[in-house]
Parts: sequence; structure tokens; C-alpha cells
Amino acid sequence: MIIESKDKQERLAFFQELYHEAEAASSELIEKMKKYKEQYKGSKTIDDTTVDATQIRNITYELVESQITSYIPNPSVSPKVYSEKNERCAKSIETLLKNKRDELPFEKMNDMDERFNPIYGGSVWLIEWDNSIMTHNTVGDVKISCLSPMRFVGQPNIYDVQEMEYCFVKFDTTKEDIVRKYGVSVEIADETESDESADDKTATLYVCYYKNDEDKVCQFVWSGDTVLLDLDDYYARKRKICKACGKREELCACEHPKYELQNEDYEELNRDVILSDGSAIPAMSVVIENGQPVYEVQQRQMLEENGDMAFQHFPDGTMLPLMMDAQVPKTEPTRLPFYTPNILPVVIRKNTSEEDSLFGQSDCEFIRPQQQGINKLESRIQEKLMGAGVYPIVPEDVNMELDNSIFKKVFRSKPNNYNQFGRVDLQVDVSRDTAQSERLYDQAKRILGITDSYQGQYDSSAQSGRAKQLQIQQAAGRLDSKRRMKNAAYAEMDQIIFQYYLAYADEPRPATFRDAQGRWQNVIFNRYDFIERDEAGEYYYNDQYLFSTDATIDVEKSRETLWQENRQNFQSGAYGDPSLPQTQLIFWRNMERAHYPWAQENVERIREEMARQQQMAQMQEQMTQMQQRNADLEGQLSGANTELEQRKGYEQYLKGLIGGKGQ
Repeated sequence: MIIESKDKQERLAFFQELYHEAEAASSELIEKMKKYKEQYKGSKTIDDTTVDATQIRNITYELVESQITSYIPNPSVSPKVYSEKNERCAKSIETLLKNKRDELPFEKMNDMDERFNPIYGGSVWLIEWDNSIMTHNTVGDVKISCLSPMRFVGQPNIYDVQEMEYCFVKFDTTKEDIVRKYGVSVEIADETESDESADDKTATLYVCYYKNDEDKVCQFVWSGDTVLLDLDDYYARKRKICKACGKREELCACEHPKYELQNEDYEELNRDVILSDGSAIPAMSVVIENGQPVYEVQQRQMLEENGDMAFQHFPDGTMLPLMMDAQVPKTEPTRLPFYTPNILPVVIRKNTSEEDSLFGQSDCEFIRPQQQGINKLESRIQEKLMGAGVYPIVPEDVNMELDNSIFKKVFRSKPNNYNQFGRVDLQVDVSRDTAQSERLYDQAKRILGITDSYQGQYDSSAQSGRAKQLQIQQAAGRLDSKRRMKNAAYAEMDQIIFQYYLAYADEPRPATFRDAQGRWQNVIFNRYDFIERDEAGEYYYNDQYLFSTDATIDVEKSRETLWQENRQNFQSGAYGDPSLPQTQLIFWRNMERAHYPWAQENVERIREEMARQQQMAQMQEQMTQMQQRNADLEGQLSGANTELEQRKGYEQYLKGLIGGKGQ
């Protein structure tokens, strides 16, 4: 998108007009979303009439809430080209993303997201890098927000966010946050626009993400008639340069400096960078041209044949090393480029896909006829029941006061006709209205693929527990398309998060995971691990990784099924001999992952028992070795005694011989 105007106010007017045009193009969709939200809230409005319903049965709320799940997809990362290094890097990415699932409030955002989708047909996820998030060892981290689709305005007639030239995000914030985030004064923050329904301490921000003529993502932020931020390259690293001396903010010594933001394209190493595998990126790199190292002539000391240094001897006894010209590779300081993402920081999750639509299909849209019909029937039933009853008959000339709170109607008969005392039964039959209401309710459930078993209600068609499980699984299969869209959105978010860490995570980021033995292990995400050098000598970031989500079922809804199948695998010997503690440990680890109560305590107990048995086995082995050693010593001692006795006998024999000769 080319913006010719450079003046601040002209740019503001340009973006305001662009926003109003895009908003007008999506006004019909926004009105539908408002109508669907009111339907979910239980609106009594009847379409195409000015008469409202007097009684409703909110099946929309019931069926939407039946689909809510706390399932959060697990990230899965694999390299496009396999190598040990790429596989190790993929593991570090995946572990980091799993840790982010626990660190960020995904449970809260998922709870909103699960309602946004069936109501509006989709949800908007905004992924940002926030440098204000700091710890003792790190600067900056990912910030994720789940927004209502009514807060997003995209480019008209473009149905994929990443293909848009621009898009807008609207949200409310406090004026104190504007001062902190955008570095403006309190006076400027007070001039921002406030929502009519909010107080004067909040402000409505409009953020435009657009691509310039170089296809780089830019950002323009305003509120009311106040410009808060105008970044020409949103993802580029920025540094403040003094306009007067041309030095960075850290080196500037001007008395009244005026800084401007400039992009940083690369970093120059002043030391070797140690990677996770023990290798290093050198501070000085060999110069490569046309795919070949460049050599230069340098003076090097000559060596003798035996490898000793060669010297020239002078008559006065001094020695100087002998030098020679040698061809050596030319080196230069290593310059590593900064990674720059090139995608809009917005991900849209669709409920179910719809042709030529930025968002998906709303469940409220498809069951709205049934909801409207039920509202009419319930109002009719209510009117019948309120007007029905048993009413008294009283002659006109009888002065009798009747309690109108009980008898809404009193019928009068002719005068002097006391035989006319009696009653009128005006009871009504609402069975057909009730049957039609239930019929419409069943239609709505079938449209969405929801059964009684899926809702946890009584279902006489399922006579066994296994049959009920199959019914629930079949209903989940009808809703599988929505889960696929959820998984796809999370995979797209994971890719953006990965690119942010490649671009801005200067410090190594630790992450933890459980290994196959159930022990906690550490892994380090280091953006330098992804740097490679091509044949032309250029350093680049290898971001060629595939992002998806694990094809795991919803544990929250199928937990008992997992427990049962795990028991069957254990009893059938799939994990090994059930009597062995190693097999029992595998079983209880699986139960722990399936959130079985007290499974962790059983895992620890079995581990302690295995450690005790191993210690006893080691002690028994040591005792056996000591006994064997003692037996060997006793054998050696017995042999030595026998040899000594033999020597004594031989000495006595020699003495006898010598004595005999002497005689």
C-alpha cells in the first residue's frame, strides 16, 4: 500500500478515511454479529415484526455452551529437511511453545475463543512482541490477545489476513497505559478518544497494520485526532540516532539531542558465539567470493623440517625469526543479519469455513429460524396458560366482592336468577405447542450435530456404556471440522511466535519438558542455533520448519475412556508383565498423563519401591562378592599352609639325609 503523504495530519486523515471505508464495507457483517450476540444473550426480538416475544427458551445459549471445550492443542514442530541439528532445533521450538501454553493465560483466552466462534463465526488473535516484559535474565517476550471479530476490520473483498495490504484492530485501554507504551505525555494522552459507554480514564485505540511498497509490515496507531505511533518498518530493530552528531543514544554527548529511529540490519560480533551443541560462530569469518575463500599474502614464520621455528643467527649472538610470504584465508568481522518477520501479526480462527468470507459460519445463523419459532411458541404457550383457568359465575344483582388477584375474570348472569351461580372452565391444551417446540429444538440439535449423549442428558437409545461412548464419539466427529480450524489457528500462531523469538530473543530462553522416564529435563532455545552460512558466504536464519498440532483427542471429554483403555492395555500385557514394578510404573505414568486421581502418588511410591529393591539387590551383590572374596582368601590361606607344611617336611627330610651322611 503506497502512502504519498508525509505530513502527520495528512497521514492521520488518510488512515481515518481508510478505516471508515473498510468499516462501511463490513457494516453488514458487523450488524449480523450484533444480532447473533443478542440471540445468544436471549433477545426477545422477532424478525420482520415490531412485536417482541413475551417468553423465550434460549436454545442458542444451551447448544453453544454444549460445544465449549477446555482442550488446548499441543504444538508439534518438525524440520522440512532432516538433520540432527534441525531435529534438535525443532525440539527446542516445540518445548518452548509448550511452555508458553502454560505461561500465558491460554485457559482464559480459550474460554472466550470457544464462545466467539459459534456466536460470531470466528475469533481474532493478536500476537505481539512486548519489550516491556523483562526478567532478571531476559528482555522482551510474546504477548497474545484474543479479540472479538467486531474489533477487527480487514481490507474489503480479501478473505485471507496474510494476503491483505492492510487491516485494523480496535481496542480499549487506559490512558496511563498509553503513556507507558507509546512514550507520550499525559497531556497528549488526555486528548485521546474515549468510548461513550466508558469513563474519561480509558481511550479507544485504532491500530493499522499495513504493507509498504517494499512489502514490509508497518504500523500506524491513533486515537481520536491524536497520532500515537507511526512505524515505517514494524518488525525491524530500532535504534535512536542523534540528528546533530549522528551517534547512537548511548554515545551521544549533545546538550539538546534530537533522536530519530533508524533500523538495525545486522549485528557485528566481538567474540565467538557458543551454540547449544558446543560449536561456535567465530567472531572473524573467512571472506567468500563466488563460492570460494579469498586468500591474501601474509608474512608467516618459517619452520624447520622437525617443526621447530627457524631463526637467523647474527655474529653478535642475536637471533631473528625467518619470515616468508604465505597464502592465508582473508577474514573479516562476522556480521549476522537480524531476522525480520514479514507477516501480519493477526490470526483468524474460523468456526467452519465459508466461501468468500473472512470469518467462518456462525452456529447462531443456522439455528436462528428454530430459535425464533420456539420464542413464538413459548410466548403463545405462556399467553394461553396465563389466560386459562376456572372462573366464577355470579348474578349481576348480587353484591359480592371477589378477589381479583385470584379470579382474573368474573362472569355475571341475569338478575334474580340465583341458580346461575357456578363456574366456567377455560382450561387450554398446549400439548401440540409443546410438541412443536420440542420438534424445533431437535431440529436445531441435528443441524449442529449435537446429541443427548453428547450433552450428558438421558438417551434411551444407548443401552450400554460402550454404546453411549460411541454416540459421543460420533457427535464429536460431526464437530471435528471446528476442532480442525482451531488446530490450524494455533499452528499459525506458533509459527508467528517462533519468528518473534528468532527476531528478538537475544538471550537464550530455557524451557522444561518430561522425558520418557517422567523426569524433568531442560532445553535451551538459542536463536543463534538457527544461523547457517550459504555457499556465497552469507549468514541467514533457517526458519524452514513445519508447524502443526498433535492429533490428540479431547482429554477433558474422553478421560474415562483413556483410563479404561489404559487398564485394558496393562491387563493384557501390552506394557509388559503386570507383576513387574517396571510395568506398573509405565501404567501409572500413563494414568498420570490422563489426570487420574492420585496417580502421581502411585508413581512416586513405585519409584521408591524400585529404588529400595535396587539398593537391596546392590547390597546382596556386594555381600556375595565379599563372601566370594573371603572364600578365595581362605582357599589361598589353606594352600599357603599346605605349602608351608610341605616345605617343613622337605627340610626335615634334607636334615635327615645330611645327618645320615655325617654319620
